Amino acid sequence: MSTARQRYRQELTRCVEHFGQIDLQKERGYLMKFTTFSANVQNILPYISQSEHETLFREVLLQQVFSTFDQQCLSAGDLVKLRDAQKLLSPSDGPKIYCTYHLGSYRLLTSVLFRRGVDCVLLVGSNMNRNQGDGMLEHIQALRQKHGLTNVFRVVEAGSPSVGLTILRELKAGRSLIVYVDGSPETAPQPGDEASFLSIRFGNRQVLARKGVGYFSHAAGVPIVPVVSYREPDLTNVLHCLKPVRPIRHSDREMYCREAMQQLYDGLWDYLKQYPGQWEGWNYIHSFLEPQTHKRQQAKPTTARPIFNKNRYSLCDFEQAPVLFDRQSYQTYEITEDLRDLLMNLDEVESVEDVVGVEIFGELVEMEVIC
Repeated sequence: MSTARQRYRQELTRCVEHFGQIDLQKERGYLMKFTTFSANVQNILPYISQSEHETLFREVLLQQVFSTFDQQCLSAGDLVKLRDAQKLLSPSDGPKIYCTYHLGSYRLLTSVLFRRGVDCVLLVGSNMNRNQGDGMLEHIQALRQKHGLTNVFRVVEAGSPSVGLTILRELKAGRSLIVYVDGSPETAPQPGDEASFLSIRFGNRQVLARKGVGYFSHAAGVPIVPVVSYREPDLTNVLHCLKPVRPIRHSDREMYCREAMQQLYDGLWDYLKQYPGQWEGWNYIHSFLEPQTHKRQQAKPTTARPIFNKNRYSLCDFEQAPVLFDRQSYQTYEITEDLRDLLMNLDEVESVEDVVGVEIFGELVEMEVIC
């Protein structure tokens, strides 16, 4: 007779088989999504070769399938391996702010906490609540009925006008907060939001991170518990609690927010390097990157035959129109089909300058489209 773990792995194997039958390149918008994903990986983990990016992209998409299955599987939370979590993932010692990331099967933290009797408040964006909220509530209700649980579970939308007061009230009432601290597409910086963000080091770049978590922790005197979710090669889910971040009474709140957020992103970085194919954030991290200034080269003639700068640019079709995508600045330039064909076949052209003219040639060199 097979065990629960064996049955679980069999179901994931079926997920893999079904996923393998999908022709992703025929999916709407695939090329643009992949190109943005590839640029994000290049900007943050530049040591990963571009030749590996498509395999990595498929792995991220498969992990999303696994995560969706885990939310539907009541026993998935019972099969999780816990590390350094005995006291931290329990109702003891008062409320906590659990900060996790969109890594691995990230929804399992909520399931495990509720199953262990913790009164939970899940902070999500409005889109996530609209698309996944009902599924999470159904999962919690099923756990409640199966195990006779009576603890509290609530969902709070991050965009609500009174969200700050609501969260502080819940923490004061002894309920723990669950936050996806690496953000989501809908929580990215917008004009006028500058005071809500901090610039944090993340890999090869600086990212803009919301400082609300640090503010709530400091104001309520509640510790932050970073929790990393990842999936081992044998498909076992792991929840690893990192060292808590504890506020110091009467300390400078702004400084605490900065130090806490940097520690949280450092925690993600350590595991992202090990499991880059398990982070959903690759699909939207560009919305949080701090812009970089880049000095353009002076246009200069070259005697060598120029080549297309594939490290800096990608050629894509957007709504059936050819575009040039700058992987560094994320800008897109609509181009003609003739220019696209030229850039794809530069090795067959004796003189690019003669084909496009002096002015356009100089601009292509200046923008580093050709080098």
